[in-house]
Amino acid sequence: MKLDFTKLSLLLLVSIIITSCSNNENDLPTDVVTKADFIENYATIASTNYADTYNTAVAMQSKINAFIAAPTEATLAEARTSWLYARDFYGQTEAYREANGPIDNEDLLATEGQINAWPLDEGYIDYVFNTTGGIVQNGLVGDTTFDLTEANIIAKNEDGKDDNISTGWHAIEFLLWGQDSNYNDVTLTDDYSTSGNRSYTDYTTADFADRRATYLQIVTDLLINDLNDLNTTWAVGGSYRTTFEALDEDAALTNILNGIGFISNGEVALERLDPAIDEGQENEHSCFSDNTNQDMWANVNGINNIIIGSYTTESGEIVSGVSLIDLTTQLNTTIGSALDTKASETIFKLNTLLGLGKNFDEIISEETLGSNGPAGQLSSALKAQGTAISDAANTLGINITIN
Repeated sequence: MKLDFTKLSLLLLVSIIITSCSNNENDLPTDVVTKADFIENYATIASTNYADTYNTAVAMQSKINAFIAAPTEATLAEARTSWLYARDFYGQTEAYREANGPIDNEDLLATEGQINAWPLDEGYIDYVFNTTGGIVQNGLVGDTTFDLTEANIIAKNEDGKDDNISTGWHAIEFLLWGQDSNYNDVTLTDDYSTSGNRSYTDYTTADFADRRATYLQIVTDLLINDLNDLNTTWAVGGSYRTTFEALDEDAALTNILNGIGFISNGEVALERLDPAIDEGQENEHSCFSDNTNQDMWANVNGINNIIIGSYTTESGEIVSGVSLIDLTTQLNTTIGSALDTKASETIFKLNTLLGLGKNFDEIISEETLGSNGPAGQLSSALKAQGTAISDAANTLGINITIN
């Protein structure tokens, strides 16, 4: 067979040119993802999450209103259940904090301290038990010289010292559950299986019942107003959503990754887990309802939503798009793979803690800081995840602070 070397050489030359062009970094493959894609998906997840938070909190408000109107064991139980359900959605929004956004930016709404401040000195609001089971009433509810208005209660929030908390999720939690002191009759015990056990009669025949109901009504309505502001400003066309979408891409990325990096390492690990392990129940996030395990679920999954680019709505719909893993892996497969691994390890450690079947206060009672117990292992995983987020940020050409 006679070969036509002229044609063969021409085909080889064309092949080389095509191969060379396909490797040109300016001619990206069709499945490329962009910073803009990731930023857009973040905004969609954030606004959807805030909408779910507001809507489930409004449902909670309805149940609390029903309880205040007719206090019974049944209506109290329904109010508590609605608080627990709404917390799952708010807890995931913690991932949008420390991102120069409306939740904690002093130039915007900056209502985080009014919404979710803790730890809370319960005696600042209402009665507490002493060591023999007696009642001590030095709180705002029992102070009849204190006029119960929204403005006055807001002014008392974090007034004098950090744990003088008068508003937000945990004030409502305390007013629904009461103090969790592990009391059995009048004897202090280590019965970690029980949460606060406030009776509905605190709102009927007990001292200051009417003032207690007024207080609960005011702080619930205030929370709804604050959540509505966040929902509205993050919604499509909302004032902050418009500002956010106009940001330079690297500025937006810095805000996003600083948020999830700091919340993973600086907030959940260093503020919510380590102090609780070290100092005990007084630093437990939702100690009155014993909902702290579920708080951990919500906080960890809120961060993970951004890392994997997916959020499951209250209705069960999945909102998904470009993830931080996608964006990072495209530039550096090693860094992207490490982020994927650290995020998976964090979810695994979370599920290990939840799978113990124990309340958080019991879990932390069985370990010390550095003993590598299940809460400590979750803290370590969150710190490693924070470092992986920082490495991803560097890969994308930005610097963040995770402490």
